[in-house]
Amino acid sequence: MEESESDSDSRQPELLEVGKHDSEDRISRLPDPILCHILSFLPAKHAVATRILSSRWNLVWTWLSNLCFDDELCERPAINMHIDDALTKDTAQRFDKFVHRLSFRALDPLFGLTNTFAAMNAYPRIGFEDFVNWVLDRTNSATLAKFSLQCSNLTDLSLLKFWVSSAIMRNVREIEIYLESHGLHTLFYFFERQDPVELPESLCTSTTLEVLVLYSDFVINIPPSGLCFPCLKFLHIEMYCLPNNLTERLFSACPVLEELSLVGLLINADVVTSFNISSPTLKKLGIRFDIGDQESSYNEHKILIRAPNLERFHIIDHALVSYMVHELHSLTEAFIDVSYFERPSPSYLERPLPQAKRVLELLEGVNEIKFMSLSAETMFALDLAYEDFFPTFPNLTYLEVHIGGTSWKLLLAILNSLPNLEVLLIHSHAVRDSGFIFEEPVPRCLLFHVKKIEMRSFGGYEHEFQLVKYFLKNIVSLEKLIVKSWAQTSQEKLKQCQELLMFERASKFCQVEFL
Repeated sequence: MEESESDSDSRQPELLEVGKHDSEDRISRLPDPILCHILSFLPAKHAVATRILSSRWNLVWTWLSNLCFDDELCERPAINMHIDDALTKDTAQRFDKFVHRLSFRALDPLFGLTNTFAAMNAYPRIGFEDFVNWVLDRTNSATLAKFSLQCSNLTDLSLLKFWVSSAIMRNVREIEIYLESHGLHTLFYFFERQDPVELPESLCTSTTLEVLVLYSDFVINIPPSGLCFPCLKFLHIEMYCLPNNLTERLFSACPVLEELSLVGLLINADVVTSFNISSPTLKKLGIRFDIGDQESSYNEHKILIRAPNLERFHIIDHALVSYMVHELHSLTEAFIDVSYFERPSPSYLERPLPQAKRVLELLEGVNEIKFMSLSAETMFALDLAYEDFFPTFPNLTYLEVHIGGTSWKLLLAILNSLPNLEVLLIHSHAVRDSGFIFEEPVPRCLLFHVKKIEMRSFGGYEHEFQLVKYFLKNIVSLEKLIVKSWAQTSQEKLKQCQELLMFERASKFCQVEFL
């Protein structure tokens, strides 16, 4: 049925009315607290740039509770070639220049320049430092939720103490600082050491600071009382200068600390560093140690961990320091990635090495956990250290293990130490000769408890087929076996799948999935 002209005309005013409402600036009509909340998700430069939108926006940014400064945004931006596939290169260039010009038009009063293009060409580093001072001087928030600073090359380091002190005076709850020139990645790859940057003493005594993230090498002066950061719950710190008066005191001086992430560059094996992490409140601990480009990981560094409420422990240790672990009664999860290496010698793979035994000592200290993940490097270190003993894990129900090289022969020894294992995840690392020995008796966990096994990166080697056959033949409790192949062709995958499905199964309820 055709629509009459009168019906069409009657709806036209309604459409025009809708268009009229859609053109209204509804965002500007929002209350200031909501606008400030929206701006808090932007870098400070972009938030300040909103002042040019209208008189309504002129002072909204001055009430920001999150101040995030990044000097890369004060430089001339790179061409964004991924804005939209439909945009031409020329269109993308014009778009970037337009956004950048708007931002600097809002900052003209800062530079004292009446010409936007002059502001765009101002020296970017000096402009950044002046910009931070200008924003801190004009923001009105008595309480800061977050102060974040990312700077590739701060020309005046004394300003950092002033900025941090200013944030602390505003009762800041979260501080994040990254100075690229003092970052550990710069030291690791280029070994261009800079003197560590000293932070203000007021940082340690702040009664509002809950989160502190330091991505660069800093000096923290612990008060004479020995207690600091009275309200700090999360601490991430990266260290190159490792004086024992700091490493032995800092991590045990925070009375309510719940999460600690520690990154250390231990490139001087001649200077022994001792770490003391003793905390009754710590729940999550992450540690990463690197040693740079050294010929051996041999060292005498030590770390003491005493945390009765620790629940999760994640370690990446390329130095394999000496661990003394005590009172981890609440620990349930451990991710262990430690590595040991030295220059090859004729007896390198034929003898247990004393430093490699440190990984066994570490495992003994965490043997009450329920979940454990062991990297291929950890298995290699265990292979160098293993003789006849592997610690028992009576509560462990989930094991993730990366296996490659000669570490396959350790698998049964490990399984024999896990009496209540239920889930086993194996990452196979494409080794043609596994050295796997099918011994009797079958580990207790395989006979009574294991319910699920998953093998990833299945390469189709003979020892992998034999291992799957061994599992299917002996595990009565097995409910699911998942095999994820990295075969390149569908024909190869089909062949592997057909061979696996022919194996005898001890469990009547076992499902085999081949992916």
